[in-house]
Amino acid sequence: MTNLKLAGSRFTKIDAERNDDFSGKLEMTTNIKITSIEKIKETKDSIKLKYVFAVDYKELGKITVGGILFLSGDSKTIKEILKSHKDKKYETPEYISITNVIIQKASIKAFEIEEELSLPIHIKLPALSMKKDN
Repeated sequence: MTNLKLAGSRFTKIDAERNDDFSGKLEMTTNIKITSIEKIKETKDSIKLKYVFAVDYKELGKITVGGILFLSGDSKTIKEILKSHKDKKYETPEYISITNVIIQKASIKAFEIEEELSLPIHIKLPALSMKKDN
């Protein structure tokens, strides 16, 4: 994860619903939104980042997971993240690393909810297959 270290994380919102009367075509979209990033004043070179991860199954249902990440790194990296967020530049190596952490944290929680509500999983999991002999 570039020069960033995950110092902590927690979920702040978990919301899910399933429409039992659904009988249409399955559609699904996933969205990740970083809602805020701020420097933590009490510690050197650390930030607090809030996010929302949502899986929208359209008429079938929806899962929303919100959370906070606490990240630390060198001062240059932290300044870059804060500047990128302010300028709305999301295709930096740091932003991509942060997004990957959000995907990992929130996807695990979303998998649990999908299992409980019998919703399709939102990403394709790796699967083994037999090797074909020529």
